Amino acid sequence: MNRTVTRLFLLSTIAIAAQIASASINYNVLQATVAYNNGDTNTLDSTITGDKISFTNSSAMLVGNGGDSGHNAATVTIIYTATSDTAINGLNLDFSGVVKNLGAMTYSELVENWNANTGAGSVLASVAGNYNGAGGVNGSDDPFKNSTVLNFSNSVFSYKVKKTFTLLDLDSTPANSSAQLNSVDQQPVPEPASMTALALGGFGFLARRKRK
Repeated sequence: MNRTVTRLFLLSTIAIAAQIASASINYNVLQATVAYNNGDTNTLDSTITGDKISFTNSSAMLVGNGGDSGHNAATVTIIYTATSDTAINGLNLDFSGVVKNLGAMTYSELVENWNANTGAGSVLASVAGNYNGAGGVNGSDDPFKNSTVLNFSNSVFSYKVKKTFTLLDLDSTPANSSAQLNSVDQQPVPEPASMTALALGGFGFLARRKRK
């Protein structure tokens, strides 16, 4: 019995993995920039690995930490559209960074239904939050990694994402505080119904074999 259960579990796992692996996402990055308070700007690099899109910068997305460059505040803006051949039920939002002392970071993300002809539509999901250094409320100077799941209000095949990060050095002595964003990753969550159907199909197949 245990052997059969194990086989069923392995088959369902393989089915789900196959569903995820077969998803093909077409990304169109509309904006990926860093704008600093002194007028300096940078463009982020975007990398697509399978169905995941990542944003990084060869130069540190950093404010404070001495203030030699005059970067005491910055806004990171990322906007892109995505089209999938598999129904998408949500997104995994991952990013990492560090805030120290009176450094702070806020973040927000808005996901909307998207149509190439009519543009953005209904809101599918949104999230917002913040991180403070040890000098702020409930803060910590330890590096952080945020992992958030945004569940859509309904499954879609195309969507538009706008994410914003605000980095601030609130210290009158900039050398004593900093805020840094290291990387931003995002990966779609396939529709559960599709994955369940695959798994159930696998269970049925094994059940038929067992009866024979």
